[in-house]
Amino acid sequence: MSRAVAVCHGPFGRVSIYELDRPLVQHAHREAHLIFHLEGRCGLVNINGHRFRADAFMGAAVNPWEPHSFMPECSGASGLFLVVYLKPEWLAAQTMTPAGSRAFPSAELVVTRELAAWRDETVEMLLSSHRDLNLAPVLMALAQASSEPIGPGLAASLIHLPAAMSLDRRVQRACRLLEAHPSQEGALIRVAREAGLSRAHFFKLFKEQVGVTPAIFANTVRLDAALDRIVTSGEPVTSISRRLGFSCQSVFTRFFTAHMGMSPSDYRRALRTVGLGPRQVAHG
Repeated sequence: MSRAVAVCHGPFGRVSIYELDRPLVQHAHREAHLIFHLEGRCGLVNINGHRFRADAFMGAAVNPWEPHSFMPECSGASGLFLVVYLKPEWLAAQTMTPAGSRAFPSAELVVTRELAAWRDETVEMLLSSHRDLNLAPVLMALAQASSEPIGPGLAASLIHLPAAMSLDRRVQRACRLLEAHPSQEGALIRVAREAGLSRAHFFKLFKEQVGVTPAIFANTVRLDAALDRIVTSGEPVTSISRRLGFSCQSVFTRFFTAHMGMSPSDYRRALRTVGLGPRQVAHG
């Protein structure tokens, strides 16, 4: 059974250790995303149609809004992974070096000695019993060891990719509608209609300009809303499910598990937070 071993949310984004034995559906994140294999069975990562093995020698680097999926190398066999999600605006605020257009130049990430050292320090901190985790400098070093120089321009180009690009005004409106209504099932057809496009034209134009399908974009918005409530509120999972428009808790749990690899309750059980301010509610 897949489970969260350790989870920490903060101004940087989120960083986790997951034990995974089940596939994750194709999805995307707003954040820059790193995956490192720690022990057990390796994983197969598919990024934009390119599939490779995440093992002791190779990690995965996923740029914001890049579609990707995951599956265990052997069905039913589990592996332990360090999974990092870093906010582009946080990355940009940490350095003044010139920015490129992408956080990571390659999806395949060779685990050098330097990268392995920062990876291992991140794991050690996540598994420590100290409540005040100073993860920020370690995560920044991990990101720098994984990428080309990251600088102030990154936030403008990748914080919210659809808004930052020169998009068709109807696609911009569709993105705003999907952002504003993450709780409504079956909203995509209505969004297309309100954007003044046929369903086929809407889906084609959206994918061409945003880089992901409307369904993946909508699922990202919905998952972000779920994570925000899990992390910053004490609401029961049943209440979160209802607020997000799921027909019942089991449907919400299936959605969350398909994208995260574990149930919302298991994620919350392993959760720690640092520096999230007055909205923070401690769990675990």
